[in-house]
Amino acid sequence: MLFNSPEFIFLFLPCALIFHFALARISVAAAVIVTTLSSLAFYAWWNPGYLPLPILSIAFNYLIARQIAARTGAGARISVIAGVAANLGVLCYFKYADFLLSIVNGLTPAPAYVPLALSFTTFVQIAFLVDVYQHRQQVNFKNYALFVSFFPHLIAGPIVRWNELGPQIADAARFRIDWQNVAPGLMIFTFGLVKKTLIADQLALYVAPVFDAAARGEWVTAAAAWGAALAYTAQLYFDFSGYSEMAIGLGLLFNLRLPINFAAPLRAASPIDLWRRWHVSLARFLRDVVYVPFGGSRRGASRTSINLVVTMTLGGLWHGAGWTFVIWGAFHGVLLAANHLWRSWRGVAQPGRWRGLLSWLGTFLAFAVGMVFFRAANVGAAGRLLAAMSGFGGAAPAHQVVLQWDKWGISEGYFSEPFILAWFGTQWTMVGSLWTLGALSVCLLLPETMELFDYREGEPHSQWRRSWSWLPWQPTMAWLAIGALLFVVAFGQIGRVSEFLYYQF
Repeated sequence: MLFNSPEFIFLFLPCALIFHFALARISVAAAVIVTTLSSLAFYAWWNPGYLPLPILSIAFNYLIARQIAARTGAGARISVIAGVAANLGVLCYFKYADFLLSIVNGLTPAPAYVPLALSFTTFVQIAFLVDVYQHRQQVNFKNYALFVSFFPHLIAGPIVRWNELGPQIADAARFRIDWQNVAPGLMIFTFGLVKKTLIADQLALYVAPVFDAAARGEWVTAAAAWGAALAYTAQLYFDFSGYSEMAIGLGLLFNLRLPINFAAPLRAASPIDLWRRWHVSLARFLRDVVYVPFGGSRRGASRTSINLVVTMTLGGLWHGAGWTFVIWGAFHGVLLAANHLWRSWRGVAQPGRWRGLLSWLGTFLAFAVGMVFFRAANVGAAGRLLAAMSGFGGAAPAHQVVLQWDKWGISEGYFSEPFILAWFGTQWTMVGSLWTLGALSVCLLLPETMELFDYREGEPHSQWRRSWSWLPWQPTMAWLAIGALLFVVAFGQIGRVSEFLYYQF
């Protein structure tokens, strides 16, 4: 079931809310249980045959957590290691078995069918076991089951931590309707819906043809390759941040505050800053569970660089079982390592206007180049696109310039080897360019949804916020009208429902 589907918006969500708060008037425990069952029903909508998997996973990790909390010293360490290994073993079986076998056999791996939400729930429960080990927490089973299965974050995050959400679930005062949360929750959900249906899904129309052509081995021009890379960067941002905002809005309806997943990442002026803003919950998980245990930055510059590359490579592999994801992760690891080495050499200083602009541009373009690997069907297709972006995409066929509103491009005609045209005018629509430019302008010039609503979830993010005092959200009739209009327009696009991109991970 998709957040951007009529059955979710008009059937499942109202029923889940009504049962949650109605039963809470009788018993908070009943409300916790029924919302857990609602969340499992949400999961089973996709494939009922996989429903035993999250149920068994929840039960197993709860039992391991009890053992960890009850033991000390080596016994606790053995339990947490066994629990983490078991979770990774299940993930590897479903997601990486074919990929690993293909490496051994030298064959092309078949696409893996990964049970929905397995990657996210695996990381959620690994982080939970580590938190229990570090803090020796006692956990209530029904609260833990809701913590893992809560449907707003179940499928594609954000990756929640027990010390963030667990205390909220245990707070009985949160099981009463709070109208101060309902209004911003609905508005944030609507803004996320707008991001998905009106921006991300539109950009997809100009991304897929270029990447598909490269996958077929066809000639792609520099304009098309750069246009598709930039459009996909914007598409992925609006698609995933839209999902994350819808999840946060849904959480508010239940009086639960989920963590922020995006903090204006495309405004970042360095790779370090970008990864503090992009997929924040994953970056934080990788820092706490991989990077720091590997030694972090405590053992010199060389070891820090290695730790960064290893951590980001594993983060890339988490996204998918393929060499493109491995390369994507390693690429960002190298960028982060270079950024840290630069700072250790030159220090951290506030750059001037022009230097700051150049730093932002370099960071953004590097991120867009990395997105080629993230989106490409295979390494060969990524190589063809990168070759085109660098001006070595191969010779173009004969062309003639044609200028139309929906096609800024070329067709067969008078020029035998139009080098300049092959660089600047080919196979990229004018409409696609305008959509991409408009989407990126929204990222850079308008407030983030979380900024607009001044949403906070415990950990301060003030360093990522700008002052938007001229456009504050308030529960007024004007904002109600704006929200209603946006919802109607976005809902009009639901007829061509598409999955969120991160569902595949």
